[in-house]
Amino acid sequence: MFFNTSLNFVAGVIHVALLETYPDTDPVTISWIGALFSSMFCLGGLLGTIVIHLSSTRTCVMLSGLLTLTGFTLSFLVTDIKYLFITYSLIAGCGQSFCCVGPLVSLSYHFQDTYSIALGIATAGSGLGAFVFPPLTQLFLDTYGLNGTFLMLGALGFQSSACGALMEPTEQELSLEPAFCCNRKNNVPEKDMSKWKDRFRFCQAVHYRLLLVNSIAFHLANSSVFLFLPDYFGHLGSTAQETAILLAVAGVTGTIARAILGMLASSIGADILFGVMFGIIGVATFFIKWMFTLGSKISYVLILGLYSGGSWSLQYVLLMETTGIKNIESSMGGLMFCGGLGYLFGPPIAEMLAIHYQDSYIIFVFSGVCFAIASISGLLIPVTAKRYYTRDVIETEIGEKDQLFMENGEEEVILDAN
Repeated sequence: MFFNTSLNFVAGVIHVALLETYPDTDPVTISWIGALFSSMFCLGGLLGTIVIHLSSTRTCVMLSGLLTLTGFTLSFLVTDIKYLFITYSLIAGCGQSFCCVGPLVSLSYHFQDTYSIALGIATAGSGLGAFVFPPLTQLFLDTYGLNGTFLMLGALGFQSSACGALMEPTEQELSLEPAFCCNRKNNVPEKDMSKWKDRFRFCQAVHYRLLLVNSIAFHLANSSVFLFLPDYFGHLGSTAQETAILLAVAGVTGTIARAILGMLASSIGADILFGVMFGIIGVATFFIKWMFTLGSKISYVLILGLYSGGSWSLQYVLLMETTGIKNIESSMGGLMFCGGLGYLFGPPIAEMLAIHYQDSYIIFVFSGVCFAIASISGLLIPVTAKRYYTRDVIETEIGEKDQLFMENGEEEVILDAN
């Protein structure tokens, strides 16, 4: 995840380089290139889950490296900036998405009893990219130029293919594969549409829909805050160097929070932490207009980094606990897609509101409201959710499926998603 998923953090540095390389291009067009690349980190999650359904998590992660290498290499070759929407934003963007969903699903099979701890450590590794890859990318730009930087980033992302080759599928993952696609032995496609309804029945659950609302609201707010916060701190009197240090503090605390909150979730429960932390960020965001002192700004970025970074760990832990291991791929893909929508449309909506009201503080009012919606939906999830104990599911339901397959000669047995 460090080599590929963390490339999402270089979008801002690449954005500046694109503005300098293509001065005659509309800045809005260049902004959409970067926004689409960043949002593909989540939007491509559905495609990643399809790859896992058809093959395995190992294939998904290995393919992520190939996509990243292909996307950045083609970006090196293009001469028209419009083609970067395909090569840089879509192809390379899907690469980082595949490298995110693959390991997260793989961890659910390898660490069923300590999933939250393993997830916290893994996501903390990707969080290191917040303060490693931006300066490294700037070094590449200063040394090799934009085209050379594309090649270097593609080479770094390709390392995930080597890591993915080491991710051996577990017996549980292999036994679940026939439940999500056609039979591997005869490749006979499914014709009964009711089986597809059974396969995605978890989408009808109230707690899963609340998770989707939470994901959209959180990413609407989070993307807007992190994009406009540097400029607003400058409006409040901070220097460029001071703002950079403040953002670095948010990155460091976010990385630490991913690991710590993941460990706490295994002992006190993710549902206790999940809804409350969004409310804390939302309240703090409403008061950002009066944060003139350095101490108040440090306090805010500490809260922002701690709880927004930790949400990545808690979100997937809660997803695992409420939907069960047999639905983890599909449910995670839908959750990531909704998060990508919020990530893509958050900043444009916030900027339109700021222009309409002629006040940049409206951006943070909008973000605070979205954080509040995320908090309310998060607090309602444990009320409506049924908890799954992964080992019980594996030992009973998988065994029943295998027994029916052996005794009745069924081409496949679809597990009940409820």
